[in-house]
Amino acid sequence: MSADPNAPDILARTSNGQIRPRPQAKSARPQRFVWPAPPYYEFSDAAAAAAADECLLIFRNGAKAAGAIVDFLSDEALIRFRGRDAADSINIAFSSLLGIHLLQPVALKRQPVRIDDSEELLIPSEDQPFAVELVNGHTLKGETIGHVHALCGLFLFLPERDGAVTRWFVPAEATRSISIGKPIGEMLVEEKLASAEVVDAALEKQQALRTRRFGDYLTEHQIVSPEQLAAALKQQRAQPMQKLGETLVELGYLTESELHEALAIEARDRSVPLGKILADMGVVDGEVVNAVMAKKLGIPFVSLTNFRIPPEVLRRIPAGMAERFQTLPVAEAEGSLVVAVENPMDMAKLEGLRFAAGTKLLPVMASGEDIRAAIERSYGQAQESPVATVRKSADVGIGELTHRLAAETADADLDEQHSAAQDSTLVKLVNKMILDATEQQASDIHIEANPAGRSMRVRFRKDGALVTYLELPAKFRKAVVSRLKVMCQLDITERRKPQDGKIEFRRFGPVDVDLRVVTIPTAGGLEDVVMRVLAPATPVPIGELGFDAHALEQIKRLIARPHGLFLVCGPTGSGKTTTQHSLLGHLNTPDTKIWTAEDPIEIAQPGLRQVQVNAKIGWTFAAAMRSFMRADPDIIMVGEMRDAETAKMGIEASLTGHLVLSTLHTNSAPESVVRLLDLGMDPFNFADALLGILAQRLVRKLCPDCKTGYAPSGPQLEELAMEYCDESKGDPGKILHGWRSQPKGITLYRAKGCARCDRTGYKGRMGLYELLVADAHVKRLVQTRAPVQVIAAAAAANGMRTLKQDGIDKVIRGLTDLQQVRTV
Repeated sequence: MSADPNAPDILARTSNGQIRPRPQAKSARPQRFVWPAPPYYEFSDAAAAAAADECLLIFRNGAKAAGAIVDFLSDEALIRFRGRDAADSINIAFSSLLGIHLLQPVALKRQPVRIDDSEELLIPSEDQPFAVELVNGHTLKGETIGHVHALCGLFLFLPERDGAVTRWFVPAEATRSISIGKPIGEMLVEEKLASAEVVDAALEKQQALRTRRFGDYLTEHQIVSPEQLAAALKQQRAQPMQKLGETLVELGYLTESELHEALAIEARDRSVPLGKILADMGVVDGEVVNAVMAKKLGIPFVSLTNFRIPPEVLRRIPAGMAERFQTLPVAEAEGSLVVAVENPMDMAKLEGLRFAAGTKLLPVMASGEDIRAAIERSYGQAQESPVATVRKSADVGIGELTHRLAAETADADLDEQHSAAQDSTLVKLVNKMILDATEQQASDIHIEANPAGRSMRVRFRKDGALVTYLELPAKFRKAVVSRLKVMCQLDITERRKPQDGKIEFRRFGPVDVDLRVVTIPTAGGLEDVVMRVLAPATPVPIGELGFDAHALEQIKRLIARPHGLFLVCGPTGSGKTTTQHSLLGHLNTPDTKIWTAEDPIEIAQPGLRQVQVNAKIGWTFAAAMRSFMRADPDIIMVGEMRDAETAKMGIEASLTGHLVLSTLHTNSAPESVVRLLDLGMDPFNFADALLGILAQRLVRKLCPDCKTGYAPSGPQLEELAMEYCDESKGDPGKILHGWRSQPKGITLYRAKGCARCDRTGYKGRMGLYELLVADAHVKRLVQTRAPVQVIAAAAAANGMRTLKQDGIDKVIRGLTDLQQVRTV
């Protein structure tokens, strides 16, 4: 099957039959996907095997579809499939499939396996029985000539006539259990490589291993340094996930019948772990379960006596929680907190710890004696530190506070009395939520109360995207909302209409931050709360906003004029205020008087005279403008021209010798002209005053640490050039020629995800810009009230790049991807 030229890697089979990604060399051309052959075999005709892409898909809902596999993307857990009568291919996720059957039989030939000149080594029997229990309850049975067990799923090879096989693939998500081949002892006896007596003796020795002490089992490979731990965790991630029962059966500690009996008991009571059920049955010792899983999955065993734990890691779990759960935080890795526990298979304990700590956990193993001694030693030292004493309350995690609150309130619903008690756990929980939002640089906090007893969800908006921060039991929803109302002095008894307020958090916590709060009634008599975090910010230098050199030079030239009107437009949350303050920072000199009217004041700059407007008392943008005109200004910045009076005052100020900066909520620079004319502005005065209009959007930047590059195909570049020229009516061929003439060629990038970017693939945001310069031609069009399309065409002819063009240029430069550009 042919691979997409954009695919970053293909599959390769290692010596033990595992499938792993093989990165392509930078200079190599895109390679074809190679369907794996079973271990110790190869396809007789490799070309025919690669070309046989006719297949039958079996879906989880029972449906089937015949067609061709265009590409097999194991890393993304999907295939690209084209139906027999379809013209285009579609993406199908592994999660929707039970299996893929390649219809074309292929011939196999055995590879001889020797060491030096010795006899050929033992290989598995040609026909191995297999049974795969699927998630729909059915079982796939038969015989296979070898198999390949990959992270993405299971590859089977069902024998046909004349040495040929048909190939099957079963995704990992579609399987419950897998059994392949005969027991090794039976195979040894069949091949006459061992007698039945020898096999029985080996089984007796294996049985003796069941009583081997857990500490003795793992002492040989103890970890005593963070570097060793990081290496062990990396090795663990490379191993496939295994189920406890399957692993015990595979290693001979358990029979299939014993496993089925234990699973039947577990099905009746899901609260009891399988390992405890097996121990209660007397089949497997509990310590053996721990040791076997550690050995099979590579769970690291840490010697806490010599392990160095950083103080900031130790603060992630308070001493009381560590004592209660008998666990110790030892490191941070891959966005998770690594914790040492005596039994990593105690899922109930780990889930309780995860909930209390409010973070992802990665368990490693340590002896109980080591953990108890390390807790006393580590937290005893930490409590002696003055810094730790001061930060003790702030270091309590949100999960621990939630756990305490649940324990304090039992089954009762919280009421308004809890919201007023200053020392209650509820107050600490709300404060911690705001502190975490500030620390994580979230722009908004969304608190969503759900009806029908469903939990309350708290989400943060970070880099423009909403991420779940916390889920609280439904009984807390009214008390949390009431507490926030108390903090911003709103009416806690009014739940039928929205309310606006402001929290000055310096009165409640150690951070100087304000929050703009709105409460909105929702279904079922509940309320949602959205808080905008107004953290103190500093202006970004104008050269770091992301303008290209030509646009930056034009903007500096326009705002250097002594009078005129310069507008910044875009939707809410597109960075207009940041841009305005960057322009003011460039203009802010000791010989210049600058007045600003803002709602609210989000960025403070020394040298500016900043005014907070308040419409409730009549102190509006227009009123502030009138006052500014009598206060000897050089430059006036108005937060927003939201009405005709403010717009008229701004135009008049710009015509009387002042430079005026303001914003509009419009989609593009040419549309801003029509919007102001629709507000009733005189077209001649407006045309005379206008200097330029900057439209902008914010897109997420690709994480520089994990973004992956690929070479786009010819048709993809042509489509991108067509999209680049769609709005400006430019020449796609000329644009394409310019891209292809670059010395290093074109490399585009995809988001991947790593610990530094919280597995999102994106880190930070950047601006896309569209600058309309009001030259003589554009001014004449404004005076004649020309349509948006005519103004846009004139601006494009004068060199204006649209928002999409600026975005595609930044995609070509590897700063973001097409998905982000198309989203905004």
